[in-house]
Amino acid sequence: MDTLPSSRALSSFPEGLTDAIVCDMTCPQSPAGPLQIPDFDDCMAYRRQNGMTFTSVTIASDELTIEGPVRWLAGSRNHVLSQPDRYVLADSVADIRRAHAEGKSAINFHFQGTNSLLGDLDMVETYRRLGIGHMLLAYNARNLVGDGCHEDSDVGLSRFGKALVAEMNRVRMMVDVTHTGFRTSMEAIEHSTAPVVFTHSNAHALWDHQRNITDEQAKACAQTGGVIGINGVGLFLSEARFDMSAETIGRHIDYFAELVGPQHLGLGLDSVFNIPHFLANFAGVGRDKKYPVGGYLTSNKPSFAGPEVIPEVVKWLLARGWSSADVRGVLGENWLRVLENVWGA
Repeated sequence: MDTLPSSRALSSFPEGLTDAIVCDMTCPQSPAGPLQIPDFDDCMAYRRQNGMTFTSVTIASDELTIEGPVRWLAGSRNHVLSQPDRYVLADSVADIRRAHAEGKSAINFHFQGTNSLLGDLDMVETYRRLGIGHMLLAYNARNLVGDGCHEDSDVGLSRFGKALVAEMNRVRMMVDVTHTGFRTSMEAIEHSTAPVVFTHSNAHALWDHQRNITDEQAKACAQTGGVIGINGVGLFLSEARFDMSAETIGRHIDYFAELVGPQHLGLGLDSVFNIPHFLANFAGVGRDKKYPVGGYLTSNKPSFAGPEVIPEVVKWLLARGWSSADVRGVLGENWLRVLENVWGA
């Protein structure tokens, strides 16, 4: 049995939800590559001990290379596959449910951005077969697909972008428009024949930040059958920047649920486990090109809610009058529904 790092806390789910499958669609730290952390296994153990079954791990963030992501995927796959007592490399909903039944962590991978294709659509199926389950179309800045959310312009989906969405649909890779500009995201939603998702985005109506999504984007996503994953990054939750409380996170979930229905909400915490390592890496990921003027970090105190906040969010939602069934959906069943639609059972 994995041991819990001594500095970490555990939280527990209310009675009736202790068997819920919890899915987090964004973990920005990986076992290999530029986002690698030396204590990845501790990170996953901590998630599992806080009730989390499935995690989608970031492999690359719009790096302009094919060689790098292939090597990082190989390293990450080998790390997971070499420890079958801990992990299940998930490529289906059945894999996730099996991991849950066996008390293991199910892991899949994603790219934040599409530059790792280098404009080659043939790479989409290759990456899918290597375990990339979803891919963000853009990451803050403009690329061949369209604009990121921090561009001053608002160009739409390019011809390449339209072909890319079609290819992602064909190979059953989920289209993710988090970090993507408004027009690009809306046109991707229009062109996709499968559900489109925002894996880790909050409500612009509650906090006017470029990273957050509008009501129009949320409604369009829901109309495809997609899901919006709420993140726990303080900068994107409120003007306070360091308020990652269960209530603040819960308000974003509750707002979108009123707007589009609770069946279209999930979790995408974007939580960092090893913050010192993250800060050291962050300075070297091309932040001047990928992030807005001033960056995301205004101090050496980044704000991330970890998996221990999820049971507290659950309690807050139940106190607001949410049903256990709807809460169970937000925890993971809504993501599983979309993944089954896109990936297959």
